[in-house]
Amino acid sequence: MLELYAWGTTNGRRALIMAEEAGLPFHLHPIDIHNGEQKTPEYEAINPYRKIPALVDPDGAGGRRQTIFESVAICFYLGEKTGKFLGSPADHPNVLKWSMFHATNVLFTMAQLGRVDSPVFEKGSHQQLDAMNRHLKGREWFCENYSIADIIPFTRVNGVKHERVKLSDYPNVVKWLERVAARPAVQKAMQQKFG
Repeated sequence: MLELYAWGTTNGRRALIMAEEAGLPFHLHPIDIHNGEQKTPEYEAINPYRKIPALVDPDGAGGRRQTIFESVAICFYLGEKTGKFLGSPADHPNVLKWSMFHATNVLFTMAQLGRVDSPVFEKGSHQQLDAMNRHLKGREWFCENYSIADIIPFTRVNGVKHERVKLSDYPNVVKWLERVAARPAVQKAMQQKFG
């Protein structure tokens, strides 16, 4: 059985959504980051960076125990393990590029909106949301079908609450958020109680 170590943050819930979507049995270990549980020697042995989430797969490739940390890496790992959410062979490059766009741009930039009052992050968020909104016009998902390219940005974008960066200005993004949020696995992960 997979062992998922997470907390109710955007990163933790991203991994939890992917675990629910993957459909493999897993056990959730809540790691209370407010009480420093991520800094225990036991958890540090799983993730030396001492952040959540992390995943332990006792039955990884070749029957070897695998430990994965970073929520995006967990999404890719479970996608590869199950053969799900990576796109068809023809669409896989699109899943890769949109996943990387979100991982290297959206996750960082939009995380700063709630922490730093900066026109740089506001401008970057508007540019990224505009690109997403234009791409999503007339389509349901970032790629041909629902994929990790949708799972990776969902929790971060869904959590944007800012006076000058309003999701309502990006109607295609709002509709996409609604479609992702309606998925049963996403609902289950988002309703998970922590603490």
